[in-house]
Amino acid sequence: MKISQEQKSQNRQAIIRAGVAVITEKGYRSATMRQIAKAAGIGDATIYNYFTTKAAILYGYYTDHMQAVIEALKAMDSFHTFSLQEQLQTLYETSLEMYLGDREFVAQTYQRVLLGGSRDWKQIKPIRDVFLAAMDSMLSAAAEVGEIPDPVFQELTGQLFMDAYVGVIGYWLADDSETFSNTSVLIDRGLDLACALLKAGVANKVFDLAVFMFKTHILGRLDCLVQPTATLNAIKRRFMEDTDDR
Repeated sequence: MKISQEQKSQNRQAIIRAGVAVITEKGYRSATMRQIAKAAGIGDATIYNYFTTKAAILYGYYTDHMQAVIEALKAMDSFHTFSLQEQLQTLYETSLEMYLGDREFVAQTYQRVLLGGSRDWKQIKPIRDVFLAAMDSMLSAAAEVGEIPDPVFQELTGQLFMDAYVGVIGYWLADDSETFSNTSVLIDRGLDLACALLKAGVANKVFDLAVFMFKTHILGRLDCLVQPTATLNAIKRRFMEDTDDR
């Protein structure tokens, strides 16, 4: 029997929520797809129509989480009036608030998913794409109004904030201070420094210095680099000529 897109979406969410519950209770290694299917109220075979592996359920959870965070920011009428630092802080804190109910699950799976690196690049790319698209929007808007200079390496800047975001989650998971106040201080002071560096155009100045060094110290010495290469090629030609004469 054919089911509607709405029912498919509901089934997918049911599987993810069941995955969170089962993995939280039993641990990632001990949890099985059959247990998750049972908890979701679907057939053992049906679950594979939505997620081919247990790991895919994890990535589905984190992708949905990131999309939900961005949708929450879009729903804030005044978000576009925030400074870049306020926008970043809101993004980080909104994400942590949404993780709070699943904190134990996140603690069990965070390292595997968000610190997976190139090993699971295809699975983590959708999560990064959502975050980096939001970063591109924030940085571009800040540059348009003159809050920061146009970043020379805007994509790299976004990736650095993504890495900082992952680090903040790790810190939050280990934070035993009341209402996670230490994490709040870390976010506040870290973003204060990062945004001060952006406003000062530090990355742009480093880039300008690199260009100056390249033009004056590399391009100006190309003649010195070309001469040994020409000599080496001449030696190779004489050797081959000697061989041909034999």
